[in-house]
Amino acid sequence: MATQCKLYRNSPQIIQPNTWTLLTFEKTLRNDRKMARNLSLIVPPADGDFIWARNIRWESITVPDGDDRPRQFMSRFVRDPHTAPDDTGAADHLDSPGRDWDTTTWIFEGNAGQPVGVQVWHDHHEPVAVGHAQFIGITWDY
Repeated sequence: MATQCKLYRNSPQIIQPNTWTLLTFEKTLRNDRKMARNLSLIVPPADGDFIWARNIRWESITVPDGDDRPRQFMSRFVRDPHTAPDDTGAADHLDSPGRDWDTTTWIFEGNAGQPVGVQVWHDHHEPVAVGHAQFIGITWDY
């Protein structure tokens, strides 16, 4: 039996520089077996192998004239983000002045009752908005 949970946001969440920040979502699009928690986490009801996916759109940045330093934008899945963070499936890229998309799929084990979220980080000199995000957990082991 397949089980799916999908969280969705389509308005800006401001991300401060140099700080791992847990993404929050505006609504739950699918919530099989009541896996969604607090519009930020997916909590598996049983152990299993999951396909986790995230889609993040970073909004445009403003780069001061003459500032050509590279800016790193990162995202990752994180287990137990509020207690004992354990990250996996991290991805990074250089950001451009225009909108940037980051879509990542990762297959890893989900443990019953262990919350999983998505965190983002950047080293731009000022806050940057994540304007759109989706977070999905799918399993077929139940």
